Parts: sequence; structure tokens; C-alpha cells
Amino acid sequence: MARERQRQRLGRITSTNGAIAIKPFNTLKSRLILLFGGLILVSTAIGTWLASNLAVEELRKSTSQNLQEVAVQLRDKIEIDLHERYSDLSIAAAIASQSIEDDQSVSVPTLLNALQDAFPSYAWIGLVSPEGTVITSTDNLLQGANVSERPWFREASKGPFLGDAHLAVLLESKLDNPSSVPLRFVDVAVPLYRDNGELMGVLGAHLYLDWVASIGQSLLAPLQERLQAELVVADHKGTILIGPTDSIGQAIPDSLADAASRNPSGYVTDSMTAGASDEQTEYLIGFSRLRDREEYASFNWRVLVRQPAEEAFAPANNLRHTLIATGFFVSLLLILFASLAARWTTRPLIKMTEEARNLDPDQPSTLIKQRDDYEEVKTLSSTLRNLILNLTEKTRAMNELNRTLEYRVEERTRELENTNTLLEDEIIQRDAMRRERETLIRQLEETVRTDALTGLKNRRHYFELGRTAVKKAVRSGAPLSAIMFDADHFKKVNDTHGHGVGDKALVHLSKLATEALRDIDIVARVGGEEFAVLLENTDEPGAEEVAERLRSFIENNPLPLESGHLTLAISAGVATFWPNKSDNLDTLLLYADRALYQAKAGGRNRVCLYSSIQKTVND
Repeated sequence: MARERQRQRLGRITSTNGAIAIKPFNTLKSRLILLFGGLILVSTAIGTWLASNLAVEELRKSTSQNLQEVAVQLRDKIEIDLHERYSDLSIAAAIASQSIEDDQSVSVPTLLNALQDAFPSYAWIGLVSPEGTVITSTDNLLQGANVSERPWFREASKGPFLGDAHLAVLLESKLDNPSSVPLRFVDVAVPLYRDNGELMGVLGAHLYLDWVASIGQSLLAPLQERLQAELVVADHKGTILIGPTDSIGQAIPDSLADAASRNPSGYVTDSMTAGASDEQTEYLIGFSRLRDREEYASFNWRVLVRQPAEEAFAPANNLRHTLIATGFFVSLLLILFASLAARWTTRPLIKMTEEARNLDPDQPSTLIKQRDDYEEVKTLSSTLRNLILNLTEKTRAMNELNRTLEYRVEERTRELENTNTLLEDEIIQRDAMRRERETLIRQLEETVRTDALTGLKNRRHYFELGRTAVKKAVRSGAPLSAIMFDADHFKKVNDTHGHGVGDKALVHLSKLATEALRDIDIVARVGGEEFAVLLENTDEPGAEEVAERLRSFIENNPLPLESGHLTLAISAGVATFWPNKSDNLDTLLLYADRALYQAKAGGRNRVCLYSSIQKTVND
């Protein structure tokens, strides 16, 4: 019987009834090849995908940043030139003023011609009288003409002026224009004053708008071989001022205009028309906008440097294809290596499998031989050999162990029952401690957020709830109103009746305010005798009604004292928060506080709206 049981146990390890049919794809060798081949393919594919994406993204980013940097350089150059032209005319105006004061006006034409010679992009420079008559100008153009209705003259009569691009009006027929695009100017004008501050005249100049294109050409020319980019300048409305001839006057995409409005510089990929046709071409566009400086506040140009996206991203796409091809070739080599490694690894295991098929427990000569191919095979063959030899001995030891197992199980069961009892007691005790700690924490939080005297919310808790209410109002678009009120002549109450009565008065005010307001309204004591109320989803008329009801309720419910009754009165200021008009809670409370101050100044015991203060100031 013992030998039969031994045979059954050995049957779990091997078969004694002949060869076992092995499926070709169910061998260790096949599984290793499939496993490592699959891992190699997946890891190589993922690695190639990540590497190509990172490399391509970095190359795309580098190309985009190059265009952005060029756009920023063009913007800086335009700003520098605008500032220089502004400085030119400011200096020329000072010289002309002095010449006229010294009765040397004959030198002014020379000055204007010299200025135009120094910077040929000046289309016209002229000195205009206070009445708007051109006194002298370059090439005598418009001399004697009246320009009093021109915007540049009207604005420069008040102060220095830089005007946005516009079509030529008076000079269109007087200047040569070799291109098909109408002449467009940028205006620069400064006033001339006498020593006594009297307006002496206006020195005005028109700059050819093509001067911007020449700036772009000078900066882009060295980069054309590498970037193949073109310059586009659009005004604050998004209308193209400078660019390919067929695109002038067209509008840039709204998404591009929005991006340029939100960010001082950056880059986007967007579709634009390439010329006179309406066909859209995808471009990589680096953009920048003129900064908000006082000298050229009327300018809000967008400076764009664009390149067809197909050309811009061609190097990145080529890099991606190269990396994918390289990854595929490397994966093939690694799979071949994995196949050879699997064959070398499984060779001794295949031989041990053949020996295991022929194993007979009754024949010691059929035991698995000990092998030395590599350490794992050596250990496995030795272990299997010893396992078979020791199986009988282990069986006897197991039978002996089974006899004592039941007793041991009973002992362990009793120990576990005792342990479970102790654990249950410990869990109950810890749960009670946890509930006690949570109760203490809630009590502490309530103490920190509550005014000790009145029991109302304190200033800190009020601001926490207030900021949450502001966020809700911003999300919903609903109005949010605040009421600031305090007790009138409260110092007199303290001085006459003592601070004890003063404290009772504050408690009485708090109680009346709680009764007069809704449960959803937030009321808090934010100062000595100062209180604040926050009314969600309440506009200004509704807040005024609440404040007036509160004021009347307090006035009609005096504080009972031993010596009689103490009538209390309050002054209140009301302000309303509209999400699209106000900034934050601090601003809302500041407005309410100003209205409270106005209520005090207007005689106390009254309600004042912040809007009425604004209306008074505007009137």
C-alpha cells in the first residue's frame, strides 16, 4: 500500500505510462520566445513612440520658439523706432520753438528737411499754426493748407500724439506710390509752446507704413534660408496692415487675435489665407504685441511671423520616421537574440523532461541525472533527485504530523478566540476615544469662529463664508449684497451707563439682528460696535429693504434696563456685488463701509446706498 501511495504522488511529477504528447507552442522554449519577443516589440514600440514624441515635440517647440523670438525682436525694433521718431519730433519741436522765439523761423524748413533726409521713411513733416494752417513743410507739400480737422492736429494741440495707421488723405495725390496698395501713414505730432505756455503751433509728421515692412525684411533676411518665414502686422481690430500684398486688409483668425490679446508673446498653429484666394493654409505662427506704453497708447499692433506648418514641422516628421524605422530594426535584432537565448536556456530542461518521462520509482537507475549546464539546472536536477529519494521518509513524517494536527488546531483556536476578545475591547475603546476627539475638535472650531460676547460669527469666519459666497456669485452670475452697520453714539452709552450696559447693548443688537434677518443671511461682529451682513442672491433694492427693516426693528425694540429702557439706533451702509463689475469681497465691504460713513455723516439712524454716493460724485 505504501508503495502504491508513493507511485500516486510521483505521478503528480511525471507519468509512468509512456510518453506525453507535447504541443509545439506549449513548450518553455516557445513561451520564452513569445514572451520576450512580445516584450521586446511592446517595449521597443513604446520606447520608440515616447522617444519620437519627445524628440518631435522638442523640435516643434524649438521651431515655434524661434518664430516667437523673431516676432519679439520685430516688436522691440518697431517700438524702438516709434520711440526714436517720437524723440526726433520732440527734439525738433524744442529747436523750432526756440528758433521762432528768437525770430529765426527761416531755419525751420532746413531743420525739417534734415530730419527727413536722416530718416527717409518720413513721408511728410510740417509746422502748423495754432489755427491749423501749414506754415512750412518738407518739399513745400500742403504749405498753406488747413489741417485743423485732421485727427493728428487736434490731438497734438492737447499734447504729444502717436496715431495708428490710416490711409493717406491730403497727400495721396501728391506723393509717388509705385505699389498697388494705397498709401498708409503713421502719425507723429507734438505741440510747440512759448515760454509763457501759449500754444505756438504743432509739428506733425507722417511715416510711411512700409517702414515696418523694411524692418521685418532687415531682420528676416539672414534667417530666410533656415526659416522661410514672412512678416504679418495686424492692428488692434485684427486687420492686416503689413504682409503679402493680397492679404492686406484681411482679418487674422479670431483664435489668433484672442491669443495675442491674452499673451504678450507666444506661438500657435492656425489657418490663414495664403493670398488673394480664400483657400486656408495651416501656419505655425510666432506672435507678439506692442506693449502698453504711454507714448504709443493708441497702438495695439500684433506682430506675426508665420511659416507654413508643413514646412515648419517637416524636420520633426522626418525625425519621427527615422526613429520608427530604427526601432523596428532594433526590435528584430533583439527578437533574434531572444530566440537564441531561449534555445540555450531550455536545452538542459528538455533533456530533464525526457528523463522524467521514463522515471520509475522502483528502478533507481531511472532517476534524473544531476546536470551542470548552469546553476539553476544544477540545483533543479539535484533537488528533483533528492525529492524522489526523500518522498517515502516525508510521507511517514506527514502521517505522524497528522495525528497531532487536530490537537494543535484546537489550541490555536482557543488562542485566537482570546485574541479576538482582546481586539474587540481595544477597538471599542479606540472608537470611543475617536468620537471624543472629534467632539473636542468641533467645539474648538466653533469657539475659534464665534464672537465670545455676542455669539455671532467673528470677523475671520465671516470672511471665510464671504469668499465662498463670492465664488458662488461669480459662478451663477447672481448679485451679492453687503450691509455694514454699527450702533449710533455707542461711546455715549458706555460713558453714561458703563461698559457692562454697553456689552448688553451689543448682545441686544446681535439678538435683534438675528431675529430680523433670514436664516440664510450671514451676520457677524467684525469690530467693537460694528457688524456686517452678507445677503446672497440679493440685489441693491432688496438689500436696502433688509437694511431699513433691520434699522426700524432695532429702533422699535429698546434694551430693558433696571432704570428704564435704552433706545438704540444704527446707521447702515449697503453695497452690491455684481460679478462682472466688482473685484472681490474686500472691495464689496469697502464700498459698504463708505456708505456707512456717509450714513453717519448724513445724521445717523439711516440707511445709505453706495450707489447713491457714486451718483452724487458723478453729478
